[in-house]
Amino acid sequence: MGFSAVNPVVDNIVITPSFMPDISVKDFADSMKLDGTVTPARMKYALTDAANDVCRELKAWTANTLHKHGVLTLAEYDLAQDTDKCFSFKKAVYNFAKAKLTEHYRDYDTGKDATARSKELTPQIDTCYRDARNAIADIKDEPHSTVELI
Repeated sequence: MGFSAVNPVVDNIVITPSFMPDISVKDFADSMKLDGTVTPARMKYALTDAANDVCRELKAWTANTLHKHGVLTLAEYDLAQDTDKCFSFKKAVYNFAKAKLTEHYRDYDTGKDATARSKELTPQIDTCYRDARNAIADIKDEPHSTVELI
């Protein structure tokens, strides 16, 4: 058995409001290609924070969907409407969580290349935030961008 400097990612579940699907820490780590450098406890914290943010943003949409379609879960809505909004919800949560983790972890690098590494991570963080916003727009059936004339 070899030495491993990373924490094994064990499965843990982040409980979301009853309408939304629960989030698996292991699925998050696998999907977002996290190797265990970030502890499972920190992943769970970031996922909980991200899920709360997404659920807060979708609060009006969720209430409208519950009232209009009479479904009890997002999975039921997907089946009834032939959509993939559960996937979009997880995509939004995963991307917000990864962006937040990446932002926080780049602060811990104290080597001489810390500034350069920090600048290298900025596009990755921006991409995660953009993907999360697009996933929320997909759930709400809104366009991905807004263009205004100045």
